[in-house]
Amino acid sequence: MASIQKSFYIAKEEIKFQDDSSDQLKGKIHVTGSAIKKEIRTDIEFQILRNGTVKFLITGVRDNVDAAVALLQRRLTQQRRQVTEKLPDGVSPLTMENLRKHNQALTERRQFGCEPCDNIFWRKVFQYKPVAKCDKCAVRYDAIPKDQQYGLGTYECNNCGRKFTGRARYDVPAMCYECHVMVRPVNIGPRPRGQRRTGNIHSCQACHNGRIRPCPMYKRVVIASKVHHSTGSTVSTFLSQQSSIYYPPVTTADDPPTDGTPSVTTTTTATSEPTTTTATPMMESIATAVETAQ
Repeated sequence: MASIQKSFYIAKEEIKFQDDSSDQLKGKIHVTGSAIKKEIRTDIEFQILRNGTVKFLITGVRDNVDAAVALLQRRLTQQRRQVTEKLPDGVSPLTMENLRKHNQALTERRQFGCEPCDNIFWRKVFQYKPVAKCDKCAVRYDAIPKDQQYGLGTYECNNCGRKFTGRARYDVPAMCYECHVMVRPVNIGPRPRGQRRTGNIHSCQACHNGRIRPCPMYKRVVIASKVHHSTGSTVSTFLSQQSSIYYPPVTTADDPPTDGTPSVTTTTTATSEPTTTTATPMMESIATAVETAQ
């Protein structure tokens, strides 16, 4: 593959190690460059100029060179961290802990029912795409609507305050044996720890307060999930967020920039394969604009 060279600059103001001496700075840059060189197989040379700017000369395959530039920016510059004081009100800094909390806020536990396999299972899924796969037949299903979820429910009677558990569905109330009031479940899931069983007979609206035996709620798959049919909406949403084709700036000046912005100089060295240049739509539009101006 073709081998290229890139000259990459980091301004003195952007170096992470501001309080270190010149020798300490050289040592840290050397250790960082050696680790990156060993990891992605590139040749990295650096030089500290008179104004404090660090110049890097990176040689290797294009993909490896781009990766080396990104790693040098991450390890040696202080722009990788967000300044909390400059963030708008209500915006949290981008940290691993905040990202984990954000993902947890987007997930919820939903119920799925595979009727052919007679399999009921719960999964933590994203709120915007509640889809899960059956472990037995590997078919993807949509989640059961929240108001139709069923299983072991926890009840709290608003009339007498009694708490009890039993087979439940969110839209089917059960009778409280203390005050004989129909109560809807507040939660459906596993049985709470330490909850003792009582001798009361199951009584809900589905079985007409115990008149129908067995209760239809005791069927394993009471409400089956619908088979998920992918529409590609997630992919289209992702693709709509991407920008147009990006052409990285290429400079030929040997002097580093004066505004502190890192720049990249690309020169192609001897290659093992001949290279050709293909005109892009952007190049054609620039050529047309130049001819019009002349």
